[in-house]
Parts: sequence; C-alpha cells; structure tokens
Amino acid sequence: MSSSRSFRPLAFTATAFALILAAACASAPKPEVGTNAQLLEPPKDPCVLAREDAALNPRLEVERVPTPIKMDPAPIRRPVPRTALRRDGSSVIKVEVLVDTLGKPDMSTFAVIESSNVWFTNGAKAAIAKWKFEPALRNGCKVPRFYLFSASSAARTTR
Repeated sequence: MSSSRSFRPLAFTATAFALILAAACASAPKPEVGTNAQLLEPPKDPCVLAREDAALNPRLEVERVPTPIKMDPAPIRRPVPRTALRRDGSSVIKVEVLVDTLGKPDMSTFAVIESSNVWFTNGAKAAIAKWKFEPALRNGCKVPRFYLFSASSAARTTR
C-alpha cells in the first residue's frame, strides 16, 4: 500500500521543547515536605519507648518487677508491740512506692493501701526508704514501676 502522504516528524525548536517540558513538570504532583521528613526520621530506641510506656502507666506489665536487693533494715521490727495488733492478734500492711530506673524508691509516691496500725506504716516507710532495688525490666530495658510490699499475720487461735 502506498500512501500519497508521507510521514514527517514534528520539528520542535529548543525553545518550544523547553516550554513543553516546563509545563509538564509544573502539572506533576509535588511531594509534601512533612511526609518525606517522617520517612527519613530514624526509628526510636526501644528503651525510650519502654520508658515512655512506663511513664504513662507505672503499673504496666513487665518481665521483672522491682525487687529489693537486700531488705535492710527490716520493714517490721521485732518485737511487735501488742498495741499495734488488732484485738484478735492479726495485722496487715500493704504499701506501694515507685522505684526508678536506678533502683531507688521515690518516697514522694509512697502510698498506704491497707494498714492495721500506723506503727506498721511508719516502720515500712522508714525501711523502704533505705532499700536498694533491682529496677523493673520491660523489653530488656530498665523502667520505673510501682513496687508493692505486703505482710500480714493471722488471728490468734482461741482455746
């Protein structure tokens, strides 16, 4: 098949080509600065994330709760005064305190959950303030967490 028309490519001048290219680039979507900045941000350290979680909830689940290295002095001194016991001879003390990542109790967070007598509360508070702890661990990182101390004695049996 022959055609009476012959194919001629379009001829562009350098100026015309530059104008077409500039128009095409102007209509292309531009990336947002915020999106690219977030993609380039390095990932957070897992310990930073663990401490942020603990700051939001200092009673969160952990692999290891704070543990006293040595309970010296003892939280309940002997002998216990009879006046510190209930009529039936029983007693109870439950307190909590936040232990920081260095293993130190933050006594400003000391709270009594239950106590049968102020004598037990004062003894526990004075003792725990001097204790050193192994800090709590979350994802292998030291985090602040509440430590719960509790002790009780049963009622005397009547004869």
